[in-house]
Amino acid sequence: MNVTEQKIIRAFPDGKSEEKEILLLKEHTLLIKVNGEAWTSLVCTDTNLMELVAGHLLSCGLIEEKDDIERIDLSEDKSIAEVSCRAKDAHPLKKLSSPPCEPEWIFNLANAFSNESSIHKRTAGTHSCILAKKGEPLFVAEDIGRHTALDKALGWMLLNDVPREDVMLYTSGRVPVDMAQKVVRASVGVLVSKSVPTAESVAFARVYGLRLYFRAWPDSYDTI
Repeated sequence: MNVTEQKIIRAFPDGKSEEKEILLLKEHTLLIKVNGEAWTSLVCTDTNLMELVAGHLLSCGLIEEKDDIERIDLSEDKSIAEVSCRAKDAHPLKKLSSPPCEPEWIFNLANAFSNESSIHKRTAGTHSCILAKKGEPLFVAEDIGRHTALDKALGWMLLNDVPREDVMLYTSGRVPVDMAQKVVRASVGVLVSKSVPTAESVAFARVYGLRLYFRAWPDSYDTI
């Protein structure tokens, strides 16, 4: 269960206050071991953990294809993921051959965002990432952080053999350069953000051919 009820005090400018019950996200810590060695620890929600692990391996460059993964085993309490894989050496990022992206696809995802983020509606505490094809959602990931939500979407794509040249990603979060790097490492050519990129991620997108759209709302979007 990734949410819990908590009693809080809500205060108002006139000095009044009231006791309320709200839903808060529960943090889950996942240790990822690769070929018997501790590799990294992620703070996340406790859902879609197989997708999270697969996507994280892909977006960090440790693997390139689904077949590089031999096995992912989750412990009973879901706190440890044991991965057996053909780990890759660090390799240079490759320039993308970005697919076309129609304006209506972006607007469709901007509208879909408010309808698809079920945990956010209850807690206001998650980031979302939508994996889509031609503006139609294929999978929606929610998590505490925008990076882990992105990894879950990429992992679902990888584990379900979805061709990377066919998809686009919509994130609720800002796009620093490490987010853009994750998307390029996964060979996805279109990234749409409800928020904004940094100057560094814009420069990176131009060098590597990533189609970057931002401030993507139901009535407008920006692009580079």
